[in-house]
Amino acid sequence: MTDTTQWRSRPYAGYYKRQVGAEDSAISRSDPGTPMGEFMRRFWQPVALVSQLSDVPIPIRILGEDLVVFRDLSGRLGVLHRHCSHRRTSLEYGIIAQNGVRCCYHGWLFGVDGQILETPGEPESSPIRRILCHGAYPAIERDGIIFSYLGPPEEKPEFPEFDTFALPGTERVPYLIDYPCNWLQVAENPMDPFHSVFLHTRVTRAHFNPAWGALPIVEWHPTPEGTGVWLTNARFWKGYLWVRTAEHILPNFAQPPDIYQDPDREKIFPRVGISKWTVPVDDTHSQIIGWRHFSPELDLGGKGDRSKVGLNAVDFLGQTGFERSHAEAVRTPGDYEAQIGQGPIALHSLETLGKTDAGVLALRRLLRRAVDDLARGQRSAALERNAEGRHPTMAGDVILLAPNLENDAEAQRRVARRIGEAIWSTRLLRAAERRREIERLSRAALSD
Repeated sequence: MTDTTQWRSRPYAGYYKRQVGAEDSAISRSDPGTPMGEFMRRFWQPVALVSQLSDVPIPIRILGEDLVVFRDLSGRLGVLHRHCSHRRTSLEYGIIAQNGVRCCYHGWLFGVDGQILETPGEPESSPIRRILCHGAYPAIERDGIIFSYLGPPEEKPEFPEFDTFALPGTERVPYLIDYPCNWLQVAENPMDPFHSVFLHTRVTRAHFNPAWGALPIVEWHPTPEGTGVWLTNARFWKGYLWVRTAEHILPNFAQPPDIYQDPDREKIFPRVGISKWTVPVDDTHSQIIGWRHFSPELDLGGKGDRSKVGLNAVDFLGQTGFERSHAEAVRTPGDYEAQIGQGPIALHSLETLGKTDAGVLALRRLLRRAVDDLARGQRSAALERNAEGRHPTMAGDVILLAPNLENDAEAQRRVARRIGEAIWSTRLLRAAERRREIERLSRAALSD
């Protein structure tokens, strides 16, 4: 029998490398009853855009559940199990009523909370309305996005109010992108800043800015409470030290800095370009639902376009399967192609990981620990609140003129680390005070 190990490093040995790989099912699968599915259900999840609502219910699939979303004629949002409790007809064909949705088949009326309000074909004495409730989930609307909580009602948390949700002068434009692949290979992307060097710059052309092609100095930082991981990503470009911070907050919320940032002048902590959730639809489909941020201090070059942000549309290259033909996508692939190109579910057992993948591994470890903790009955740590009562976040940019650091990678690393420490140590301050303190500490790091 042939010893196949000797062929691992030899050319033309495809025959011996036809392994059947394994996925990481504990953190990739999210249907009801799965470890990750149960963990995700303990958090508010975005399920649709307000712009998708109309005068009929819209069918959605989230975390492996078939649901309908609607707004009744009194203005209340409903997120209900899709199939009628009577004879299982889909409520996507239901008729929206003043106080809920009426099944087309036999006229049963369901309230937004699942209460059965009418069973018109049944006798008046029928006990059905008293003993049965249709499956329903709480729903809220925030800046053009509908969120729902799909977990145990007795454990329903408050909706998270992150500090980037209340930045003065910032407009948040909602968008949704469909992906024909597992949620995890989409969600891992922000923890891999090295892909920006190659996918977004060197391999084809500069998608955003040529400065993205400079190899960065990257360090990843899991939070002490295990609620997420953030990174510092430092580049030197034309006399400037450019330090970007990005973050992933468990289970599936992430924020990258300004998409069109240009290190052409000093900037002290302009905040995020995107706030997004990567939501499982089922095991082989997912969605990004979130906001593009627009403000006077972001995208100073004016490359962004609000009119191009919405349903399966966002205003930067390579993010959807709808913006370009396949012929265009294979010549200039973007994030979308790189993520769906891993297959319906990425097989982690067949990966060959290196030092640049430390952030992806850190995120996977946090997710595994979180689902294990939940299985043992432990709740996730509560998120901190800053002096303004909001959950502090880390994503942003610090750009400083530092020509003396041009050929000193170790000094660049030291200053970038100090800037990261400044962003972390000031997280509980008010926004204006935090920015002033980040500037003071960052300039001190340069002069030390």
